[in-house]
Amino acid sequence: MKICRTLLFVLFAVLLSSSVSAQLITNFDIQIFTPLPELDLGALSMANDLSGAPKVFQISILPLNVDVILEGEITWTDIGKTSALKLFDFKTRAFKSRSFYNTDLGSTDIRIARTNSNNTVINEIIKKGKPTGRFDINLTLTDPQGGKRIATGFVEFINPTQSFTILTPSPYAEVQLGNIVVSWIQVPGSDRYKIKVNKRTNSNQSLENALASPSPFIVDEISKEKTSVRLSDLKSRRPLEDGYEYVLQVTAVLRLPSGDKELPSEIINFRIAGLNDARDNSIKNSLMSISQSLPGISGSTLINLLSDKNLRINRLLDENGNPISEDQLRNLLNYLNANPSQVVSVQFNQ
Repeated sequence: MKICRTLLFVLFAVLLSSSVSAQLITNFDIQIFTPLPELDLGALSMANDLSGAPKVFQISILPLNVDVILEGEITWTDIGKTSALKLFDFKTRAFKSRSFYNTDLGSTDIRIARTNSNNTVINEIIKKGKPTGRFDINLTLTDPQGGKRIATGFVEFINPTQSFTILTPSPYAEVQLGNIVVSWIQVPGSDRYKIKVNKRTNSNQSLENALASPSPFIVDEISKEKTSVRLSDLKSRRPLEDGYEYVLQVTAVLRLPSGDKELPSEIINFRIAGLNDARDNSIKNSLMSISQSLPGISGSTLINLLSDKNLRINRLLDENGNPISEDQLRNLLNYLNANPSQVVSVQFNQ
């Protein structure tokens, strides 16, 4: 009878063990912390002691405390390409199942038993300065009974050294007030976009300085679903004006585990067409022609001023401060153009 009970107990233990084994690896998945707009390539490597690397992904395994072995492969597809190239592959020693980050690999009891790297591909990525393109992570988990589970994930990188592209307006474009459409290439993973517009006071002012000048004309945000907006639909702190040059920048805001990351576009300058542009340009060209024919004037402040696209002609006055018509000024300029020797002196009051 005792032998029978012992046999039944052993049989029960075997059945219980089989039941537990059948439930091994009930859950196995990978969560990649996207978007990742910038990251060093070392964060994607698989080696012992990665404790100093950024957290890129988390692996979850259930049930807990089961002996498992993890194998993985990371491939890379460059921007504009369709074929993937192997970057790394690795295999761990047996460890107890749980949830862990990529930084736990080699830094805890999860030790790397084998790893291989494709140095040719790695060097190609390093030449780009930062990871770009798509990285696919393919994982296989094996339990002591030989059962396998597969988990996959991928991440696409935006190279922060390259601004994303503004489609419209194009640099130095002349646009009509009320019909200024700003459009750009979508940034994957964006949470929202910021738009800033400011005036450029003269052609010697850098685009960066103009954008950063106090009291911008427009500072607003739009949703991540949009990749174009009409400036007249945004909140304006001051109205844009005919005849002046402006600069704009769109900034993509990406949400990362460590906080928001801003990715700015290049700065674009454009000019709003004025009602008197043709008249102003004609007068400025005539004045420049006269000035360039006079000794000592070429390259002066006056020439630089007349070359400025933002220069507007608000009033026409004679030497006594009395208003004159455009025809009167035109006749005078035509005469001086034909007879430059009649110019006694040129004064410029700034």
